Formats: sequence, structure tokens, C-alpha cells
Amino acid sequence: MSIIDGVIINIVFLFFPLTLYTIYISYINTFHKEEKNIYLDFTIFTSLFLIIRYGSTKYTLSILLFINIPLLIAYLKDRKKVAILISLVLIYYNKIFLNISIYYTLIEYTLYFYIYIIVKRKKVHTNTFMNIFISIKSFILSFELLFMISPNKNIAISCLSLISLLIIFIYSTNIILSLIKKGDSMIELSNVIKELDKQKSLKLSLFKITHEIKNPIAVCKGYLEMIDYKDREKLEKYIPIIKSEIERTLTIINDFSDYGKLKIEKDMVDLTFLLEEIEETMSPLLRRNKIDFNFNMPDELYINLDYNRMKQVLINILKNAIEAKKETEKMNLTLDVKPTKKFIKIIVKDTGIGMSKETLARISDIFYTTKEHGTGLGVALSKEIIELHNGTINYKSSLGKGTTVTIKLPIK
Repeated sequence: MSIIDGVIINIVFLFFPLTLYTIYISYINTFHKEEKNIYLDFTIFTSLFLIIRYGSTKYTLSILLFINIPLLIAYLKDRKKVAILISLVLIYYNKIFLNISIYYTLIEYTLYFYIYIIVKRKKVHTNTFMNIFISIKSFILSFELLFMISPNKNIAISCLSLISLLIIFIYSTNIILSLIKKGDSMIELSNVIKELDKQKSLKLSLFKITHEIKNPIAVCKGYLEMIDYKDREKLEKYIPIIKSEIERTLTIINDFSDYGKLKIEKDMVDLTFLLEEIEETMSPLLRRNKIDFNFNMPDELYINLDYNRMKQVLINILKNAIEAKKETEKMNLTLDVKPTKKFIKIIVKDTGIGMSKETLARISDIFYTTKEHGTGLGVALSKEIIELHNGTINYKSSLGKGTTVTIKLPIK
């Protein structure tokens, strides 16, 4: 085996594990997973093992060069404990296989560690440490070659071999450093993307909260305007409704405190009772807008669902229907409940302004809205809640003729 073959083999043993590690970094960044340092440690030790076990042992100088690169990587990646362990391995290797004094190598690797500590404290760039490491190693290798390993060889030939290998050593370490920087850049880019996603999620949550708390606040405002403090009967009727809407507002805010991740808590609920409560809540607003409404409900109908979430969906649908009223014309609004063997249909139909085909096609898109002050989240949020109940929600509409919303909920 020629000296060139030995150098190439050692370079392959260095770069192959590092290339796999770079692919691993790309993978975890793609899927936004957390990087684990144990894989980097394994990569460094794998490179060291391959060089020691399968690298060229015929040319001692080549080994002395390349077995130190994993140590340099450990220092550059701030893996201090790994660097100490590799240093101990190299001290032992130099003593047993290369017959270099243990005291001599102990001083050398202690010097590397000491320089690393100084560089870290002064927060010097990694390139500076790498250049210092290479300079010290080059000087020590020259001394080892000329006075310890090959003292009887021709000095000119030894110096030529040394210079050639040092050039390869410098280029190899620089390429490795660029690979490490690539990995670091990927991690930084991933962190930036995660932060942007977090901000986007926060913004989305704030939009959802703003949209959803408008409904109960509007109801509270409507009842407060109608309250006659001298009329005890109205006070006893309206105050519990206002209290209920305030509690619903607090529930919505609490639910979105974790960036809008919806949760539902199902229980056996009398759907008729829920719809009656919604009718009582919305009646004043419907009358104020001069809307003829009719709620057709069975006497009693139990179903497994989240009471507050379903109330949130239905109020949002009714509110959209109210806002769809033509200014100069009357509007009819009906809510029908049709139970079957497998599911229950809740159909809300209005005779408002309706929607165009384009609007209907995009109605579930987040942030899409045709309203001047809308956020485009009400329909998307309602769909999300219904789907969490394993149900479906569909919209049918014609421009100028009105809209029909059909909710299907499984009975089980």
C-alpha cells in the first residue's frame, strides 16, 4: 500500500461517519425533531475507531496526523468530556503502538485542553482554535518525525513527506470544519423556522380568541342594553344568561392559551336542552334584526358531545346567518334536528345574501373572509370542532338565495 493509498483510506474513514451525521442533521431538521448529542459522540468515536483499526499502520506519520482530527472535532463541537476520553485513548495508543513516551503525549494533550479552556473563556472564534491546534500539531509532528520516529532517515525526504502530509492535514481539517458549519447552519435554520412557526401559531391563536370572544361579548352587550333594573323578572332572566356567556368567554380564552390546540370533553347531553338554551340566548339579537326564526326540535334527544364546544359552533353559525341578512328585506331562519339510526342532522337554513361559488369553495380556508372586519376563522374553527366529534359540516349556498349548513353527528 502506497502512502497516497493510506492517506485516502484515512480520509474516507474520517468523512464517511461525518457525512452520515450531516444526513442525520438534515433529517431531524426536516421533521423538526430534537438533535441528540449522543449521535455526534458516536460519529466522532466511529471515525477514531476506523482510523486506528483499519487505517494505514505502515506509515506512522499518516496515523499521527489523522487520529487527531476526531479530537479536534470534539473540541470544535464543545464535547469536552468526549475530547478528554479521546485524549486518553490517543495517549495510550501512542505509548503502545508508536512507542512514544506517555509523559510527552500527556503534556501535548493537556496543552490542547488548556488552550481550549482559554479560547472558550475569551469567546474566540472556532477558526482561531483550529489554527492554533494545527500549528501545535504540525510542530510536534515535525519533532516526532525528525527525532523520535525516524531519526535515521534522510532529512530532506522526511521533511518533504512531512510538508505533503501537513498540507493534506490542513485541507482535511478545513473541509471537516465546513461540514460541521453546514450542520450548525441547518440547526440554526431549523430553529429560525421553529420560531417563525411558533409566532404564526401564536398569531393564529390570537385571531381565534378575538373572533370567538366577540360572540359572547355581543350577547352580553345586547342583554345589558335591554335590562331594566327596575324590572326584577327581566333581571332574573337576563343575568344568568350574561353570566353564562362570560363563563363561555373565559372558557374560550383558557382553551386557546396553549396556542389554539382544541380539546373536547364529551358527555351525554340533552341536545334539545342545548338548542333551547341557544334559542333563548340568540332570540333578542334575532328580534332586534327583525329575523323570523323557527327552531324545530324533538322533545328529548341525548347524544355524546362537548356541550360548550357544540354551543360555540351553533352560535357561530347563527351569528353568520344574522350577518347575512339583506338590509332592505326580511329573512327567515330555521333550525331543524333530524335524528336517524346512525347519526343526527342539525340543519340551519337562512334566506340571506348567500355566497358565490368562489366564496363557498374557500369558506373553510383559514383567514379567508368576505367580511370587512372578519378574521376568516369562524368556519374553520367550527369544522375543527365538528371533526373532533367525528362528525361533518357542509355548506350549500346560492348568491342572493341564502345558505344551508348541515351538521352530521354520530349517535354513538
